[in-house]
Amino acid sequence: MTTSDLTLIREKHAQLDALLPALPADAWVVFCREGSDQSTLLFAGHEMVGLSAFVFTRGGRKLALVADYDRMGIEAPGVFDTVVAYGREGLTSHLKAVWDELAPATVALNQHEDDYLVDGLTVGLLRKLEKSVGDPTLGARAVSSAPVLEPLRARKSPEELRRLERAIAITEQLLDEAGRFMRPGMTEREVAEHLKRRQRELGVTHSFSDGAAVMTGTAGLGHRTAGDAPLLPGDTVVIDMGVFVEGYTSDIMRTYYVARPGEEAVPADVQHRFDAAMAAVHESVAAMRPGVAGHEVDAVARRVLEERGIDPYTHALGHQIGRTVHDGGTTLAPLGDRYGDRGLGRLVEGEVYTIEPVVHGRTGVDGHPIGPEQDVVITADGATFLSTPPKALTIVR
Repeated sequence: MTTSDLTLIREKHAQLDALLPALPADAWVVFCREGSDQSTLLFAGHEMVGLSAFVFTRGGRKLALVADYDRMGIEAPGVFDTVVAYGREGLTSHLKAVWDELAPATVALNQHEDDYLVDGLTVGLLRKLEKSVGDPTLGARAVSSAPVLEPLRARKSPEELRRLERAIAITEQLLDEAGRFMRPGMTEREVAEHLKRRQRELGVTHSFSDGAAVMTGTAGLGHRTAGDAPLLPGDTVVIDMGVFVEGYTSDIMRTYYVARPGEEAVPADVQHRFDAAMAAVHESVAAMRPGVAGHEVDAVARRVLEERGIDPYTHALGHQIGRTVHDGGTTLAPLGDRYGDRGLGRLVEGEVYTIEPVVHGRTGVDGHPIGPEQDVVITADGATFLSTPPKALTIVR
């Protein structure tokens, strides 16, 4: 565990200390095993291997019950009041002893209808937990840990921001390089393979889409891997990419225009779509500040596009990034069934969001697609770009 890893865990526990008094239960229990719950990344620094139980009380106590081979990593930061390491006897007896000592009348568990990063407790583990503590009604009475877990994940500490900023800088470097690498006639796959090679050379890993989502306008945009569609003169190309740096990810789109022979400037209709997308980016960011609801920011971007004669995107304007590329919590989303209540959340200082008022379309069908996605952090009185919004389309010749 590096010095920066220790710093990160201690920063997150300082945040946790401030959040626990508002816990809507006597205790928050994270009951997990290998691969089941990503929340341990935030307060332990890694996912667990053995069956584990973490107990946090409203009064501020922090207990970790882990397998003996997981003990050293949990003890190193010095943030837990009690660390119990079990051997061949297993976890159950130790957990029952802690349960009997604390006797929590109310319990918060990692369960949520809309936020998958809070919904980490599986059905099987819930049943196992109920048997371990001797309370078959525990799950029915429990509340969600979201009031603590969502802000713990969302409010980025100084070390988290450092890692995010580094990921963003490397992503922008690669997007700049892609503009110089691309040539008419290359395929989406050739560009993606180049970006994957450069990621390996820079010592980073990709966040999604097998390295980079390289999408030509004729083939259309979407969550897909690069294919064999060629980069054609008169088309736009959108690269949607993020990279992981020390466990934290960026998420940025860049749009390129493939010039026709002898073409000196971007055609007026393509320029209009780019200008509309970037106006939606800047005006929605200008509306962001602590206390504003996510759906209110989304509405700003939709209005800007509609005023410029463009049908708005059907997805959310943006999402949080951090340990994952879709980092849960408040979303810049319209109200309705697709996103549930996630657009009702209000922005908080320290949260990091993508802003992506994508102009959808198919080149030659209903208009060139434009991908303008940028990354921003919420500040005390507004929002600040962490990425660098382009002032013009990159031209591929």
